[in-house]
Amino acid sequence: MFKSLHLENFKGFDKIDIPFRAVTLLTGLNSAGKSSVLQALLLLKQIDWEREPNTDHVELFPNGSYVSLGSGRELLHEFAKTDQVSICCKMVGRTKHDWKFSYDNKSHRLVTARKYGRNDLSSLNMLKLSYLNAERWGPRVTYPYENSEHPDSLGIYGQFAMRYLIDHAEMPVENVKARHRDVKAPGLLHQVQAWLGEISPGVKLDVKPAGDTGFAVAGFGFDRKGDVASRLYRPTHVGFGLSYSLPLIISLLSAKKGSIVLLENPEAHLHPRGQTQLARLIALTGNVAQVIVETHSDHLMNGLRVAVKREELSSNKVVFNYFSRDGVNSTIQTPAIDRNGRLSSWPPGFFDEHESILAELVRKPKS
Repeated sequence: MFKSLHLENFKGFDKIDIPFRAVTLLTGLNSAGKSSVLQALLLLKQIDWEREPNTDHVELFPNGSYVSLGSGRELLHEFAKTDQVSICCKMVGRTKHDWKFSYDNKSHRLVTARKYGRNDLSSLNMLKLSYLNAERWGPRVTYPYENSEHPDSLGIYGQFAMRYLIDHAEMPVENVKARHRDVKAPGLLHQVQAWLGEISPGVKLDVKPAGDTGFAVAGFGFDRKGDVASRLYRPTHVGFGLSYSLPLIISLLSAKKGSIVLLENPEAHLHPRGQTQLARLIALTGNVAQVIVETHSDHLMNGLRVAVKREELSSNKVVFNYFSRDGVNSTIQTPAIDRNGRLSSWPPGFFDEHESILAELVRKPKS
């Protein structure tokens, strides 16, 4: 599990230290550096770890299966004094990985200044890190059922979520605390349906392979008070929020002990109630795994604060990092959270737009 991340000369960061906990929120204004933090971790994830470390230097690939960021030059801070990018990961348990990548003007590559041993490489390679992009798959008539490259992956866009759910429908949710209180069956499908019902009350999910076509199909139905449930509707006939939140729920409920889940804008297309319920699931997942979330949602933040107050996750396992820009550099503020979910400070711009708008509305009109 990540304890902190140190970045130097990386994109909008001259030099910065970002603390992590079991549940970490990355918040702030647009283009303040939140996504860059996730990108730094994903760049390490997509390094070609299979190459022989004792015969070659480690290269940072800007374009790969997790992120596509253009050229190596674009990873350098605009006003960097050297052509060296530093990414230092401190892990829980005092393990530390300090990577320094030098930019070559001729090849436009970012490679390490020295060789690294196999032990240093393999320890990071073993991190169980999964990632869901902000641009997830929306409603589809069919979903791919074949994923030979990564059979246990949801895909960074959630494109293989239906396949994963079909193949692991009866797999018990390992994290007992994350199991829905109203459902006795521990299987993944039952638990996903229950949590999906927190997003949209009364919703029912049906998913199955479409014969031997290599595709899967899904349907959503709805309970009707005093009557039988509705017929099943294709995802294209129901709200975007169900399709957008489904991979998130599956990812969180499937998280194993010691795994790391990266979520980008999980609040997209969700009603405020759904956002706060998703925050509760994130908090419960933080008891066994690490969840790192980039978000613009005050409902998600407040949902985590309520979860702390309810003792569903201890306050020392949560951290809120607020990013802002100071000229050309990104900076960070980290208000502490107590056992009652209260924050030690409220930086300007930190989820205060609601109060700002209310203040404007109640202000005495000009005569």
